[in-house]
Amino acid sequence: MFRNILNKILGVYLIALAVVIAIQFAVELTYESAQISSLQVWFVLDWFSLVGFVTCVSMNFLYMRASNDSDSVTWNKLASSIAFYISVGLAMAFLHNFVGTLVGGKDDLLFWKFINVVQVPLFAATGFRLASKQ
Repeated sequence: MFRNILNKILGVYLIALAVVIAIQFAVELTYESAQISSLQVWFVLDWFSLVGFVTCVSMNFLYMRASNDSDSVTWNKLASSIAFYISVGLAMAFLHNFVGTLVGGKDDLLFWKFINVVQVPLFAATGFRLASKQ
């Protein structure tokens, strides 16, 4: 029971984070003249994304491990493997740019755009799967 509640909480967290990142990505250029710059907002969102990536990688690993029990190739086996490897690859790219940001702006802006575009559906799909688990 506790695991179901935790899965639902983590699922809602990932879905909410995906929505916030999608909105930020879409409207970041509209408030550049405001008191808060978009880079400051992204810096705060990156800390939440770090937690999201840890959650996404660990939950997709558990999903892959549970789906890989059979010898035959099934949709769940294929989907779980794809979700896990995409989440690991994207987490590595995220960590590379995130550490670059922390050590003095040695990150790549175009790479950030790619990470954010792929991060939204990955977090949303993982979140919906976790939130709908029985």
